[in-house]
Amino acid sequence: MPDYPSSLIDSEWEVIRPLLPDSPLTMRGRPREHSRRSILNGIFYILRTGGAWRMMPNDLPNWKTCYHYCRLWAKQGHWERIHHAIRDRARLKHGKKKPRLLRSSIAKAFAQLANPDFVALMRVRKLQEERDMSW
Repeated sequence: MPDYPSSLIDSEWEVIRPLLPDSPLTMRGRPREHSRRSILNGIFYILRTGGAWRMMPNDLPNWKTCYHYCRLWAKQGHWERIHHAIRDRARLKHGKKKPRLLRSSIAKAFAQLANPDFVALMRVRKLQEERDMSW
C-alpha cells in the first residue's frame, strides 16, 4: 500500500472502519479488487491534493473505483455519518458535550419551507398584499 501524507494510519483506520458500510451480503457482481482502506486512501489523496480524479497515481486504486465509492457513500449519507461520529468523538475527548439535535418543531419548519407548494402559496400571498397596498 502506498504511503502518502493523506493515507490513513492504523489508529485512524480503526476509528473509521466500523463507520463504513459493510459489503453486501449477496455476492453479486465481481469480487472486490481493492480494500475499503485503499479506496479511502485514494479518495483522501484527491481531497488533500485537490487534483483531478484522472490524475491519481497508479499505485492507488483506479480513479473510477474511488470516484464511484465517493459518490455512492455521499448519496447514502455515509460521509455525513462519519463526520458526525468523528466530531462527537473529538468533542468528548476535549471535555465538551455532543451537539444537540434540532428540535422537532424546527425540523418541521425547515421541511415546510422546502416544500414547493408552500413556496408557491407564499408568493401568491405576497402578490395579493402588493395589490391591496396600491394607492
